[in-house]
Amino acid sequence: MKVTFIGGGSAKFVSGLVRDMFSFESLHDVKICLMDINAERLIRPEKLVQKMIGDLHLPATVCSTTDQREAIYGADFVVITIMVGGFKHYESDGLIPLKYGVQPTVGDTVGPGAVMRMIRTGPSLVEIGRNVAELAPDAWIFNYSNPMAMATWMLLNQHDKTVGLCHSIQSEYVQLARFLNIPSDEVRYTAGGINHIDFYITLTHQGRDLYPQLLQRKEEILAKHPSLRVKFELLEAIGGWPAEGEMHQNEYYPWFNKNPAMAEEYAAEIMWGFHVDKKGNGERDQIADEQISGIRKIDYARSHEYGAYMFDSILTHTPRVIYGNVRNHGLIENLPTQAVVEVPCLVDARGVQPCRLGRIPMAQAAVMAPHCALHEMATEGVMARDVTLVRQAIQADPLTGAVLTLPLIRQMTDELLVENSDYMKGW
Repeated sequence: MKVTFIGGGSAKFVSGLVRDMFSFESLHDVKICLMDINAERLIRPEKLVQKMIGDLHLPATVCSTTDQREAIYGADFVVITIMVGGFKHYESDGLIPLKYGVQPTVGDTVGPGAVMRMIRTGPSLVEIGRNVAELAPDAWIFNYSNPMAMATWMLLNQHDKTVGLCHSIQSEYVQLARFLNIPSDEVRYTAGGINHIDFYITLTHQGRDLYPQLLQRKEEILAKHPSLRVKFELLEAIGGWPAEGEMHQNEYYPWFNKNPAMAEEYAAEIMWGFHVDKKGNGERDQIADEQISGIRKIDYARSHEYGAYMFDSILTHTPRVIYGNVRNHGLIENLPTQAVVEVPCLVDARGVQPCRLGRIPMAQAAVMAPHCALHEMATEGVMARDVTLVRQAIQADPLTGAVLTLPLIRQMTDELLVENSDYMKGW
């Protein structure tokens, strides 16, 4: 089996997913191909994978290349982990809106920053999708790149066998189990929505609804974790606990980050995502170097990321349920059929099969709908190189609209477009 990583210079994703892969016997003889546009960035992850293969005495092989078509040719799985524009633009995606009063906590999947990231990333995704359709038509694309819903939407336009993978739904409930002194492996849930705006529709322990108990302990929990106030308010207002971290929640709605005082009130850390990711990126490179040299041991414990489980399920016909980002097509009845939604999916020898949720609570669908419209306008705008659609996508963002007038949104958008002009030749 051949697994290709596009964005193979990412020590974070490559090391974690490869380690998980090697924890399954079915994946011990995998052929791993790392592809990146920067040859120097490939050196560290390739050495790290070689170190893992040697430590575990596996027949697996690894190679690297800057030729995308060569990397994709004959692949069974293509894993996408790219961030076009790097941390320079990740920072400007936040600083420019912040100057106008739009306060992002992460900004990689929502709002003005996400639309700019789509402008930079979209053309690369089109190229990848078309190359997979031509050179590995039976391959599955697993997308980890943000903005998740828009990026997956763009890939699905090129290659049907695509699923976007996040790590939140399968991990956020663990925090609640700890608050309620319940073993996390005994919690049962059903979740759904769109990426980063999804909720635990049901959350139970031994058949008992956990939400009443959670609300009873609200003040006790908030005394220790004030940043969770935003999630408790959402639970009370729209009937579900968000299946995504609290720092993401503040920026998806028009109610929380409208000014600095409100952001402070909800314990929101402005540009938290950029600072955490940049700091973590440097730390991960150092950790990888220490692991390669043998100074630091590699932890081979399997993580909760879905990717390796899915490889194994497809290869060994072992059925598992994961949560994936897929085309809606009626899976969630009260969201647009063309939208990309995050729902349970059965994975087995037939691949990834999304499961129908039916209607989700109306209040939850109502907060998702503006973002579905934004995703469609931004994706279509990038495909058509249409600045008007890009502006309209940004003005559809709930937080942006709550803070700025239309003329100010246009002014902010124009400044962001100038910052990203190198990626807009021919627009």
